[in-house]
Amino acid sequence: MENQDRQAVIDQMLAYHCPRYEQLPDIPLYRDQVMDALQRYTAPFFTSRDEPAITASMINNYVKLRLIAPPVKKRYDREQLARLYCICLLKQVVSISEIRALLAIQTQSYPFPKAYDYFCTELEKALWAAFSTRDFSAPSSASHVTPESELVRSAAMCFASKMFTVKFLELDERWKAER
Repeated sequence: MENQDRQAVIDQMLAYHCPRYEQLPDIPLYRDQVMDALQRYTAPFFTSRDEPAITASMINNYVKLRLIAPPVKKRYDREQLARLYCICLLKQVVSISEIRALLAIQTQSYPFPKAYDYFCTELEKALWAAFSTRDFSAPSSASHVTPESELVRSAAMCFASKMFTVKFLELDERWKAER
């Protein structure tokens, strides 16, 4: 049973696909719809946690902190959703002030859709490395490797390593409870 559980976690992480910018809804969403979408997008990472990946008050705080633009007529656009997705994941491994700095650096260096899609690619590669090969030496997927692109890559690797640790600690706890 333990090997099956372990393989199920590995398979789930290896099959994970980050929603690319063009795959995100292109119509404005109300906050509840944004929270539902983010719950779906991040579900494999937060399935056994008591707290949700995002709450209405978190979104309000991110607006107040200027991590995302305020909603227009109580609706959030594709870029705000993408930023919230990044925040949901990155807050697991870096502080909000570090996320702010990372987002600022990326948006000064690249158009946001390109920076976001790069993050998604690097996250998938990092998850593959963490849950499959344990080899993080694969080359960057950036067309031109820069210090800014390496920041994103490092953040993705941190997240993948944390998920590896959390997922297998959760399995260990479940196995102990079953004995």
